[in-house]
Amino acid sequence: MVSPSGLQPVWASAQSPHSTVNSSKLQAGKSDSESRMRKLTKVAQEFEGILLSSLLEEIQKGTLDPSGASLGAGSDTLRSLGTQAVAQALAQRGGLGIARMIVHHYRNLAVGGSQADTK
Repeated sequence: MVSPSGLQPVWASAQSPHSTVNSSKLQAGKSDSESRMRKLTKVAQEFEGILLSSLLEEIQKGTLDPSGASLGAGSDTLRSLGTQAVAQALAQRGGLGIARMIVHHYRNLAVGGSQADTK
């Protein structure tokens, strides 16, 4: 209830010490959950990046010079690093959707969902 002066009475704004403790535990649990989801998302994207890198390297083998002539010292290493960078960038931007499916699966498990609930 608000007084005519616009201020709330002291009894209306008082909280029990237990409600403060409970809300701080909820906040800590929520931030812990968010931290775990960020870590899961990062690991899932890295995993998808590794898969994409393997796929792209196999694709490149079929499109490279069939004579097997090397372009020079370090060209294979440079090509591999480039492939890995492209694969990681693709994975971070959605890639094939593998990381998204992994995160979705574990999010459902965390909230008590089942695999039958996933789409």
